[in-house]
Amino acid sequence: MNADFISHDDARWRQFLKNTKHDCYHLPEYAEIAAADEDALPTAFYAEDGQAACLIPLLVRPIPAALNAPADWFDCASPYGYSGIVTSPSEERWEPFLDAFRSAARARGIVSAFIRLHPLFPLHREALEPAGRLVRHGRTVFIDLSTPKESVWLQVSSNHRRNIRRLVRSGFQCSLDEWSRLPEFVDMYHATMRRVGAPQSYFFSPRYFESLRDKLGPRVHLACVLSPSGELAAGSLLIVTEGIVEYHLGGSADRYLPLAPSKLAMDFIWRWSQEQAYDILHLGGGVGAVEDSLFHFKAGFSPARGEFYTYRLVIDERKHAALQQMAHSVRRAAANGDFFPAYRCLPNGPPAMPRSESPQSVTLSGC
Repeated sequence: MNADFISHDDARWRQFLKNTKHDCYHLPEYAEIAAADEDALPTAFYAEDGQAACLIPLLVRPIPAALNAPADWFDCASPYGYSGIVTSPSEERWEPFLDAFRSAARARGIVSAFIRLHPLFPLHREALEPAGRLVRHGRTVFIDLSTPKESVWLQVSSNHRRNIRRLVRSGFQCSLDEWSRLPEFVDMYHATMRRVGAPQSYFFSPRYFESLRDKLGPRVHLACVLSPSGELAAGSLLIVTEGIVEYHLGGSADRYLPLAPSKLAMDFIWRWSQEQAYDILHLGGGVGAVEDSLFHFKAGFSPARGEFYTYRLVIDERKHAALQQMAHSVRRAAANGDFFPAYRCLPNGPPAMPRSESPQSVTLSGC
C-alpha cells in the first residue's frame, strides 16, 4: 500500500474524486478555504492499495502555544463540515486504510485526529470502533429530491406551509445568486449568530464568504428572500456537488424574524434544487446535533434522516499523555468531558468548541 499526506494542490486528490461519489466537503478547494480561516494547513491522507483508494481531508494544526509542545508536534481535524472518510470503491474495507493512516500520521508527528463523518455516506462501524472512539451526536434532515413535487410539499408541516403561503401573499420574493447582496448577507449571518449566542468560532470572516464564491465558483449559490420593499429578509449559502445540495450557512434579519422568512427560503431552495435534477438537499441538524428548535424547524420539511457521528483517534499515546498533563497544569481543572482533544480546552485560548471540532457546526443555519 502507498500512503501519505498530500497537499490540496496534489493532482491525486482531484483524480480520486473523479472516480467516487463525494460532497463539497471533500473538495481540495474547500479544505483550502477552511484552512485559511482557521490558520491551519490544508491536507489529506491519501492511500492506494491496488485498485482501491482512500481519502481523508484534514486540517493539520500546531499544538496551542500555551502547552509549550515541540514544534514538530501537531494534531488534525476535519474541515468545517462533513468531510469524513471516503473510499473508492465505496464498499472497500476501511481497516487497512485506517492502519495506514495511523502509521503515516504518527510519522508526521500528529498526536490526535478528530474526524467528522458524513451523515449521508456509509458508516463502517466495524472498522472504526476497535481503534478509536465513535461518537453519535444526533440526526440530520435531508430531502430526497427524486420524490414528486406534490409529495414533497405534502410532507412539509402544515405550520410551515401556512407561513410560506402568508409570506408569498404579503409580497415576499426569492432571488438566486444576487451576489451584490453578499455583504448584506454576511452582516445578517453575523447578527443571527449573535442572536442565538453562537461561539466566536461561528463568526466567519468576510474573506471566508468571498473565498467560497471565488474558489468554488458555480458550485456556490446565494438564495435570498426579499421583503416587499426589497430588503434582505433571509438568506442561505448553498454548495452543490455531485447532486448533493448542502444548506451550508444562513440567517434571517431581526426585524423580519416574526414572519419566519427562512421558511420561504427553504421552500424556494428545495423547489429550485428539484428543477436542477439534483438528488438530495441536506439541511443538517440542530445546534450541537441535538434535537432543538432548529432541528424541528428543519424536520418540518422532510421525514428523511441521516445519522451524524464523529470519530476521535489518539495517534501517539505518549505525546497525548504529555499534552494532557501540560494542559492540566495550565487550566488547573478538568476539561469538558466530551471535548476532544481535551488538551485544547484551555483558559483564554481557542474557543471551547473550535470550528473544526464542533460536533454539528454547519447546522447554525436557517435561524
